[in-house]
Amino acid sequence: MSGMLPDAIDILDPDEKTRYIELLTVLANADGALVREEMAALEAFMGRAMLRPEEREIVRRALRNPPDFEDVVENISEHTLRLALRDSVLLAAADGEYHPQEIVVLERMANLADIDIDVLDELYDWVTEGWTWLARGRRLLNIEIPGDELLLGEPDSD
Repeated sequence: MSGMLPDAIDILDPDEKTRYIELLTVLANADGALVREEMAALEAFMGRAMLRPEEREIVRRALRNPPDFEDVVENISEHTLRLALRDSVLLAAADGEYHPQEIVVLERMANLADIDIDVLDELYDWVTEGWTWLARGRRLLNIEIPGDELLLGEPDSD
């Protein structure tokens, strides 16, 4: 275990971690624009996967010419595909919106992983709940950022 909060990524072997990150890069490039927020999220996922610096550099270079979806999923385990789906929903939301091309990739991933569209909808809700949880923590400490009011409503007046 990595010493961080345990997660399903901790049990992936190095090859599966590579496939997981490759699938995230496919999603990150789905809309044709890799924005700062998505890059930051992708860097965080690479860190969570404990990718070595040289592996991260390979991923960064691959962002200019991402792998083909079909090539990546050809030998991926169902477990890794489902984990990549979960984290791809987070990655797709990083810039504040789900681009239609990102949704297409997410739906393809869900279909391959035998995940029902209702479960995919629950993943979208899970992301919103997570953002709300983070916004509540910022509000507690009076360090809100623009957009928190959209998640939480107006601050309490107590």
